[in-house]
Amino acid sequence: MLADAASVERGKLFIHGGGWDTIDVAAVPSTHPTMALVLIFRIEYDEALADIPIVIELLDEDDKPLDLRLEGKINAGHPPRLRRGMPTFHPLALTFNMLAFERAGGYRFKVTSEDHELASIPLRVRAAT
Repeated sequence: MLADAASVERGKLFIHGGGWDTIDVAAVPSTHPTMALVLIFRIEYDEALADIPIVIELLDEDDKPLDLRLEGKINAGHPPRLRRGMPTFHPLALTFNMLAFERAGGYRFKVTSEDHELASIPLRVRAAT
């Protein structure tokens, strides 16, 4: 989801102004001052000890990649008292400041792991008429 702000502290996710998908702007191009991308990864017990590669990128409505691409790895481990077969949930909050949009229209954050799309978070930039 998208939010005005978000953080993860001691495994807990804190979200301020979350759950929106549209930015209204006076004109384009436009720069949005700040937004947070909030993700929760479900990691199966047998995956938890391995490095899981994650790629997050911003695409336009034609699925053309823009200048925002992040790569990283998640290694959740096994929390205390986790029993075999139980998944673990790994929250992630990423803050983007001064994100530029050249035109109005649809965008999306695409989240992948090794060629598998895990999530697609839509975003629309709507210019005043």
